[in-house]
Amino acid sequence: MDTAAEWIETPNVEVPAAPKGAATYRVRYTAEGARGPVLMTGLVTIPENRRADGAIFSWAHGTTGLSTNSAPSLHTKGDPIERYITPWTEYLQGWVDEGYIVTQPDYEGLGVEEVSATYMHKGSLAGAINGLVEATREKFGAGENWINVGFSQGGYAAIAAADNPAAGLAATVAIAPGDTELVNKNLRLMGVRPVDVARMLKGTAVRFFPIVIAGALNAFDGVDGNEFLSERGKELVDKAEKLTLPEMRAEVADTSGGELFISKANTKPMQDLLDEQRMELMLPQGPVFVVAGDKDTTVNRESIKSVIKAWQGKGANVEYQEVADATHGDTVPASAALQREWLSQHVK
Repeated sequence: MDTAAEWIETPNVEVPAAPKGAATYRVRYTAEGARGPVLMTGLVTIPENRRADGAIFSWAHGTTGLSTNSAPSLHTKGDPIERYITPWTEYLQGWVDEGYIVTQPDYEGLGVEEVSATYMHKGSLAGAINGLVEATREKFGAGENWINVGFSQGGYAAIAAADNPAAGLAATVAIAPGDTELVNKNLRLMGVRPVDVARMLKGTAVRFFPIVIAGALNAFDGVDGNEFLSERGKELVDKAEKLTLPEMRAEVADTSGGELFISKANTKPMQDLLDEQRMELMLPQGPVFVVAGDKDTTVNRESIKSVIKAWQGKGANVEYQEVADATHGDTVPASAALQREWLSQHVK
């Protein structure tokens, strides 16, 4: 595989996910995926007036889906993921205006038709972030320092990148980070299985299960969907690889989570492999700021606080703060001022 990055300068009007700067590039680069080096894609925006230190601001996006056209770099105005892209782009504009080079990896399988998406795989997500930072530094002679920020799936990705970061990591901000636990620790001890959790869900609340399962099937050799998926489950997992997240919401509108599984579903191999990816087992380097909205019902804030306590017990430099009256989707803009205040204290 050719490891040289390919840089395609693209008019800003063609890439709504990119903030406006002096130049925007669609990038194809090779990075470490779940099963080895693979081709990945992303966006890089060069500011009109670069900071004197040439610093990079890396943005890891929240879940948009697993399909190729779920890639922010391929987003066009009016497509289903616009509802996510617009506020993220507005947020990133401020960092470009301050002179940061902004990088945005799509993640493994998004943007490359021949590569399957692996979703919540720590090594793959870390490779996507670190690989694009390194390629950008090589291309533009960017400075040593970089800031590592992500939201939701991207919050998890940012922590994964900080666990084994590219050189020069100055600080990490994880906004409402997700995790790979299908069942939290206390419920597992009580014998609760992923299928038990799924059976309690209905409608749009089911939408992440097919995405997580599809990602695990693509990432791990030890996961066999025939051991736990029903015909409806297989249908939805297949659609999860072809649709964006908003389209998946519509697909599961009348679906109960229990419909995804056969009666004697064996999800243990998948659960064990995903548990090996969980944030608690990572140790992010450098200063870390974790924020979450106090009205967020998508991520488990108590689990996040438990993970942070475990990191602090291992010597990590981590702070946590909740944002008043913020839901999951609100947290990026609602926490922007808090992020800037914290970063001003930790990044020179």
